[in-house]
Amino acid sequence: MEVLFKVIYITLQAVATAIFHPWFLLVIYFIYVLYKRNNNIEIQNILFTKHSVSVRMIQATLSGILIGILASIILVLVGFPIYLSEYMMFLLPISILLAIINFRYLCFSYSGGILGLLALVFPNINLDISGIIALVGIMHLMESGLIFIEGAYDSIPIVIKKEGKIAAAYMMQKYWPLPFALLVMEITTKIPREVIEMPNWWPIMKNIIYNPNEMLIYYIYPITAILGYGDIAVSTSPEKKSKKTAISLMIYSIVLLSIAVFSPNRIWLQGIGVILMPLLHEILIVSGQRKERLATPIYYYPEKGVRILDLKPEGIGEKIGLKRGDVILKINGIEIEDYMHMKEILNNYYNFIWLDIVEAEGNPKYLEYRNYQEGIKNLGIVPLIDTPISFYNLENIEKSGLLKIFKKIKR
Repeated sequence: MEVLFKVIYITLQAVATAIFHPWFLLVIYFIYVLYKRNNNIEIQNILFTKHSVSVRMIQATLSGILIGILASIILVLVGFPIYLSEYMMFLLPISILLAIINFRYLCFSYSGGILGLLALVFPNINLDISGIIALVGIMHLMESGLIFIEGAYDSIPIVIKKEGKIAAAYMMQKYWPLPFALLVMEITTKIPREVIEMPNWWPIMKNIIYNPNEMLIYYIYPITAILGYGDIAVSTSPEKKSKKTAISLMIYSIVLLSIAVFSPNRIWLQGIGVILMPLLHEILIVSGQRKERLATPIYYYPEKGVRILDLKPEGIGEKIGLKRGDVILKINGIEIEDYMHMKEILNNYYNFIWLDIVEAEGNPKYLEYRNYQEGIKNLGIVPLIDTPISFYNLENIEKSGLLKIFKKIKR
């Protein structure tokens, strides 16, 4: 038990070091720019922002720190070490260069695959391929957890046109700064002063061969990374889409971690891992995007009634349980034709209203609200209208590169 507490303590120290490193501040600024872009998109579509950039930044930062701490402790205790070499420093620059083509390439799945392939072709490149596979698996395991918990939170409503019909969709754009502790190894000939003796089975991944006269020392290294999630919900709700994506990513990370454990000293398995890293990731992303692009939307503009695109914070709709995608069919028994008709009905300032609603999935719902002092003027909703400010092209969203994103923000 004493060993457990010592390892946890050292791991927490490493995470704290990562948080106070200048690189963490750079990542925070980068995420701030991206969330500012999200707010601009939100204003363009619903004319207001539900949360300020600072509020979103605080939540993202706290979530990133918490998942970083939890994952670091688990992964250090289990033992997924990486042998650091000078070539590892190229992971991030390659990712940034690839992100210029498409923002989704800002991921170690692709840069790790490129570096791993080069190391296999040119044996002189000193690179821990199994360690890179493990690193990509670890990061996606953390990402899947964050997406599952809050991937759909603050999704941005957009309006699309499908087969000549107007429909609503929801764009998920989430970013998290990730300070975490990486287990690394070093070959030495002398024992450091303070060491913690771990169990014989530890680490679970033994990915380096060294001389019996030498000693392998493991230590915990602070690292800061950025995790991002970009997706669009057209044929399902943002909540269902994000959870499905999270489960797929979790399976992906487990596959990579399994390969990492068994690939040391097996070049053929390392080769499979190097190929699967970018390939499986690309299949997950592209197939998901293609499915949403070709699928039938569940948020079409209704023939009668008012489709709720979004809800205003602390408005009546949010208080009584209206949801995105709901269609308001009747108010006080009066059938609603469209949004302008609904506004005319509410101009009567009813003290008590009851609503007949059908959810996006087709389930009927009944809600009511009272305000005897002031009357009810509006429901605090953002409607899907037949003359939206702008339409979004799904293909253009999917192909956004890093330079394109920053150009839009500067405008």
